Amino acid sequence: MTTDNWRRLLTAATALLALLASSCPVHGNPTTAVSAANARFAIRLGTSLGLAQPLRNVAVSPLLLQAALTLLYAGVDDDATAVASQLRVALELQQLGTAEQALQQFQQVLTQLKQSTATGCRLRLLSELYADERYTFNYRDEFMLRAAKLGIGMHRLDFDNVAAVTQAINYEFLARSNFSVGELVTSSLLQATTGDDTPFLHASALTFDVPWAQGFDAQQTQRLNFFSHGQHPRLVDSMFVEHSFRYAELPALDACVIELPYATADLSLFIFYPNQLQGLAKLERQLEAFGVQQLRQMLSERKLALTLPKFSLLAHTELRAVLQQLGLGKLFGSEAQLHKVFSSILASSAPHLTAVPHTALFEVKEAGGATDRTFGKLPPSNSGLQPSLIDCRLPVAAFTDLFRSTLSVVINHPFFYAVGNAETLLLVGHVVEI
Repeated sequence: MTTDNWRRLLTAATALLALLASSCPVHGNPTTAVSAANARFAIRLGTSLGLAQPLRNVAVSPLLLQAALTLLYAGVDDDATAVASQLRVALELQQLGTAEQALQQFQQVLTQLKQSTATGCRLRLLSELYADERYTFNYRDEFMLRAAKLGIGMHRLDFDNVAAVTQAINYEFLARSNFSVGELVTSSLLQATTGDDTPFLHASALTFDVPWAQGFDAQQTQRLNFFSHGQHPRLVDSMFVEHSFRYAELPALDACVIELPYATADLSLFIFYPNQLQGLAKLERQLEAFGVQQLRQMLSERKLALTLPKFSLLAHTELRAVLQQLGLGKLFGSEAQLHKVFSSILASSAPHLTAVPHTALFEVKEAGGATDRTFGKLPPSNSGLQPSLIDCRLPVAAFTDLFRSTLSVVINHPFFYAVGNAETLLLVGHVVEI
């Protein structure tokens, strides 16, 4: 190609980039206070749970937990200022105003998420509160109204018959999840976590099966080794795609991060991948100090030849211990004083939280779109689409990729992950075995 032709190409490319920059929003809008609070809580929850369970796969929904626990925080008696202050800090609510204002913000996030995922994906968010059926106390009407706005169900069951309660809770979640989440609770769990206390538990579940914006070719899926726990090779189904994704190397964490966008609600899977086979624990210990939003700002488009395991992860977790570790211990004792949750004959009869069983089903497979992002083409002139509707990232990456080699990334040992968008982190955890 002659010098004049190169000059024309560069001039045209520069003009195209300028047009897109003026017509498209910058990727990654500043987060709201509730988004920042959710991100901080999510990473603390996910990394703490991961470090506590290094030999098990971890999947937990920080959004479901934070919203429900904020509801209980709003139910603490006005006289229990020390308790409320501690819960406020532990839940990262310092910048969200009053308890009522915080609840309104979580309600808005949940409503927007449910509306944007109503079609084209299988996302279920289930959140329920269960209390013992005793005459000495009952839920307050105003608390039930607050819970309903968050999509949290309220139940009273006869815990004297633990087997029947176990069956009732499990059937509720099985029926609403299309029988995909298994047994959320067991009789032994309810007996062990309740002890002599009046039973009051929050049970929640999430199922996540969403198609990719750019799918994997099922014909290229093959059996490759995944090093479980960073040391034991095992052949697993591994998917392959060659495409432009947002990527960053993180020398300070001895890791890299990859963003894989889904086809709905601007959701993405963020994979935090240690460079070392057994580097996950070190990564989880350091991740909180950086923050997800800071790491997202470091991402840029890069052509990748990506190999990713195909898996279905079902994680059952009792979260009481890790929530106590995160500073929420007073919710599980008499100091909670949940007098705005319950009306009671005796102040001492209002129960405190006794158990927090949680289940998450996270599926990673090939299904997704097949949009060609390689050259970042503009839509035909007769398509009716405006330039502002084009993904601003694509042509930038395409022009850069003309002069940049494809980077091979093989995900074949334990990693930390997060699923979310600019507003919320919906799911976090780690994968150590497949």
